[in-house]
Amino acid sequence: MADKLEFREKLSGILELAKNQGGRIALEEVEKYFEEDGLSKEQTDLVCEYLMSQKMAVTGYVKRGGTIKEKEEEPSVLSQEEQSYIEEYLRDIDQLKGNNIEDARMAYYLPKVIDEAIKLHHPEVFIGDMVQEGSISLMLALNSYADGKEDEGKVLEEVRAGMLALIESQTETRRQDKKMVARVSELDEAIKSMSEEYGRKVAVDEVAERLGITEKEIDDILKLAGEEVED
Repeated sequence: MADKLEFREKLSGILELAKNQGGRIALEEVEKYFEEDGLSKEQTDLVCEYLMSQKMAVTGYVKRGGTIKEKEEEPSVLSQEEQSYIEEYLRDIDQLKGNNIEDARMAYYLPKVIDEAIKLHHPEVFIGDMVQEGSISLMLALNSYADGKEDEGKVLEEVRAGMLALIESQTETRRQDKKMVARVSELDEAIKSMSEEYGRKVAVDEVAERLGITEKEIDDILKLAGEEVED
């Protein structure tokens, strides 16, 4: 595999490629892009999950461990707010049926989008966000079939890919938020402990040495906590 710097550059390149394709990329494209690097299955999975964490839909990719449906687990329970959202959305779909051909086409697929959203529902992601993301993916997929003779299986695969990218993006953001909260707490505890130990205010370089991180990292943590580094 290429060295770390070259790999990071290629990772940025595949992300840019996906962005230029409307936030979508196929698993086959990812594999071809890194073909010369000889990535293992696990490394390819990590690339796909990185793209999804950046809200890029990777069609044809199944997250390691499989989806909720594939693991034969019960979908997470919808909240009352989510159930109300679904009911109202379904009523809106009914109003599309009697309009033009394009609206009727959407009215056919949108209930399927809702079904996919319920199957993939994640407790940390509001189902309305998933439905909206799936609807956008649906429109993009249908637009690629100008003659109206689309492959329903592939269309729904695009819908699922968009939803999975949203889930990965939002859950990754929450993971990073929790990690940062833990780092702020750790820094706060270290400063208090060292102040009591030394009987004085401690310097940034002293705290950095104790925690094994750089002064810049401490500066970044304090800024996120709404504080400033004191000289």
